[in-house]
Order: sequence, then structure tokens, then C-alpha cells
Amino acid sequence: MIDMNRISKVLSDPIRYKILLMLVNQAGGTRACCAGPAEGICNCEIMAVFGMIQSRVSYHMKELVDTGLVREVPEGKWKYYFINEEVLREYVRKLEADFKL
Repeated sequence: MIDMNRISKVLSDPIRYKILLMLVNQAGGTRACCAGPAEGICNCEIMAVFGMIQSRVSYHMKELVDTGLVREVPEGKWKYYFINEEVLREYVRKLEADFKL
């Protein structure tokens, strides 16, 4: 069971919302800093796109990972993030049911 209130609160932050969109659209950078899996987005890409230092990226990503919306895979000194489609779809379905859309 997902925590609708927690997810809504986490997504109310504009940066986290944009990071989630980035993950959904896989619109990362060029991966000049790492050579990770074909899918997913490296924390270095998020740092570059949003102009944030690593600690701020880690803070935002921990919030998204803790809700279950995002999966995190560490590889060496980098972390790669993947959208958890199942949780995102459940969140959207619950919103539609709650608001009778």
C-alpha cells in the first residue's frame, strides 16, 4: 500500500517533481562523468541538469526513493535512479479514484 499523503508531499517540491519527470522521460545528460546502465539516470546527471551539489541531489533522491516512486542502484561511486512505474501508476490510479475522474 502506498502512502498517498507522503508521495503528494514529496512531489509538492518543484525540484523533486522535475526530477521525477526527468526520470519518466529519461532526458538525462551525456554521461560525461560516468558510464552506467543504458536506462536510469546517474546522480551526476541530476547534479548537472539542476546545478546542485551532490548532497542536495542525495537529499531529494532519498525523499523520492523513500516513497517508492524511484529505485536506486549504487554502482561504484555513482548511484543510478530508475522510475518505479508500478508505484507511480498506483498513485495515479488512487488519485483518479479519490477525485472520481
